[in-house]
Order: sequence, then structure tokens, then C-alpha cells
Amino acid sequence: MLARTIATLDHMLKGRLVLNIISSDFPGETADSTFRYQRSREVVEILKQAWTRDEINHDGAVYRFHSVPTAPAKPFQQNGGPLLYFGGYSPDALELCGQHCNVYLMWPETREDLAGRMRAVNAVAERHGRTLDVGLRVHVIVRETEAEARDHARRLVSKLDDDLGRAIRERALDAGSLRVAHQTRNRDLADMDGLIERHLWTGIGRLRSGCRAAIVGSADQVLSEIEAYRKMGIRAFIFSGYPHLDECEYFGKLVLPHVKTCSPPEAYGRVPARTPATPLGTGERC
Repeated sequence: MLARTIATLDHMLKGRLVLNIISSDFPGETADSTFRYQRSREVVEILKQAWTRDEINHDGAVYRFHSVPTAPAKPFQQNGGPLLYFGGYSPDALELCGQHCNVYLMWPETREDLAGRMRAVNAVAERHGRTLDVGLRVHVIVRETEAEARDHARRLVSKLDDDLGRAIRERALDAGSLRVAHQTRNRDLADMDGLIERHLWTGIGRLRSGCRAAIVGSADQVLSEIEAYRKMGIRAFIFSGYPHLDECEYFGKLVLPHVKTCSPPEAYGRVPARTPATPLGTGERC
């Protein structure tokens, strides 16, 4: 069912779909980290069979399938199906990403820490005879001037009750993960203004779990930060901000026109020139 849903979405999006694999607990579950990554590994292996073979045959510790036809699950994207993004810091996470995924997705930390994580996951990928792209998930607060951007950052959390913020963070399914622990560490290392680097602000982490830092500054400063990350080898970016629509408009006006973009599935050669002959495309339907 999951493979068919993904294939349907990929056809609806004409091959623009990418997937982020998350290994958190299911709702109401508290599972061992090793088990969660094993479960994710098997899901990825099953999906890859669904996208590239005629049958699924999988004997795993968590899932078992035999002679399951894959025709309805064929995606729009060819040569391996949708790209897989994955993030995690534990050895099990790095192993899964290095062996099976396309983009290692990081959360904001100091550049020194990010560089260390890139070296670690690339070493695993190299051991499996593969190469990875690297991505960064980060919030952005951009205004005409740095002073305006910092003023908005302060206003965002000016009325926040820290006890309520802590309760909201602890409700998240990933609250106990190693990556979240490192985001909490960012707050501990930050200065009195919540900065761990000149333009990397951790104040947003007072409220939310997961990604807990934002690039804050003028358009030129934000663009300089993006370029610095790009020179490190980071090619994929996921940006967001608060309030969502307002910050999207600022980013779209001040930053996006100056950033060269591309479609990752097209860059990887996954999108065919015309609709593929699959049951959800131009092929025969059952």
C-alpha cells in the first residue's frame, strides 16, 4: 500500500517527488533505536524492490513478503525511483543512509560540527561504493537589514512561556533522539542572544523540537551563509520560517531570486522525457 501511494503521488507530481525517511517511534510506541533503524532499513529495501523489480521478495527481521507483484507500484521516476533523504547521527543511522539513501539531511549546528558529520557519513557511503549528496534543513528569518531580522526573531519568542515550550518539545515523537539532543546542546552553547554563530540563532528551539535554529540576517547575509554552506559541499536545502506565509514571502522576494535552483530528481536523471509506460502512466492497467 505504501509503495502504491508513493507511486501515485510521484505520477501526480510528474516525477518531482522526494522522500524523507524518518525512524522515530510510531504513536504510542517506545522502541529500541536499533530496532527502529532496522525497520526503516527494511522499508527502504522493500520500496526499492517495488520500484525496480517485477516482484517483492523480502525476508527480514520485521517484514516478510514473497512473490508480491510490483506493477501498480511503479513510480514516474525511473532508474531507482524517488530520491531518499535521511538524517541521523547514530552508527545505525549512518549505515542506513550510506548504504541506501541519496541525500544525508542535517539540522543546523556549527560549521565545524556539520563538517564532522559529513565526513562520517561519506566514509560509510564510500565503504559501500557509493557517493552521497548532503542537505541542510534550517529556518530562515530575512529582512532588508540585519537589525530588522533580529528584531523579528526577538518578537517571535518574546511572549513564550518556557514551561509551555518545554512541554510542546517533549510531546514530539523524536524528543529523545540523538539529533534532538544535539539541537538542545546548541542552545546550551549559544550566547546571551541565542547565537552559536553570527547568523545562526537557536531561540526558535525554545518552542519546537526537531530543527531548532534559524539563519537570521539581511538578504546579503543570508545569501552569504547559503554560499558558505554550499562551498562545504551542501547541495540540498530545506528552508522554512514563522509565520509560514509571511516568511515565505520575504524569502521569495529577498533571497530566492538570487539562488540558482534545480530539480533534484532531474539532476539525478530520474525523470524520463515522457510519461513512462507504467500502470499509472501510459502502460496497461489491470
